[in-house]
Amino acid sequence: MVSKLKRDQIPTEKATNWKNNFNEESKHTFNLDLPKIILQKETYKTLIGDNENRVRIYFGLETDKKDGKYQLCAFAVSAFLLGSGDVYADYETPVYKLEEVNIDVSDKVKTVIESIRLYRQWRSGELDEDHSGAQYRQYIYPNAFLLTKFELHELFNVQNSKEIKFELGIAKTMTAMVSPYKSPTSDVMLKSATTGEDEEEQGPFDFIEPCPPNCDERSVFNPS
Repeated sequence: MVSKLKRDQIPTEKATNWKNNFNEESKHTFNLDLPKIILQKETYKTLIGDNENRVRIYFGLETDKKDGKYQLCAFAVSAFLLGSGDVYADYETPVYKLEEVNIDVSDKVKTVIESIRLYRQWRSGELDEDHSGAQYRQYIYPNAFLLTKFELHELFNVQNSKEIKFELGIAKTMTAMVSPYKSPTSDVMLKSATTGEDEEEQGPFDFIEPCPPNCDERSVFNPS
């Protein structure tokens, strides 16, 4: 029997699937060297401080290429709850570069920002616009991740890990889109009587929430 998952924990099979998805996607859009991204316990304790702040991890790129490829890097900062909403703001310091041994780069904030800016140029497709997958990266790869308190507390404090690894995965879930349908007999396919031009093409919409997780558990149409 599978043991009950802890808060924010995912099944091993799901994690494996996410890793496999990332490896498959990397053949098309992810042309960076991926290093080990490690968060050490002492770094974690410094970042959360006495107020138990959250940790945000930003992606950046090394300025120098290795074998013709840019190298991904990651920086961790402390994030605090701003007001009574659900908005978390970053402290400007401390900042740590997440290598096998974490490096305090709090005195190099401008360099960190340039590294992050370089990654975002890659993400937007500006850095290597001739790459076949460049235009799709902005829809796949995020700028940063805001970690919750629970998984880090579990790993560092309950399991007493001295360091944890930060891995990348891609969750593939089928979504749905709706857009105008132009049948061969539809009036919208006819040329405009005044301009002689086709009606303006309308893009698809995606206001659709999949089930699960957005289900009516009580519905007769949602049987177990």
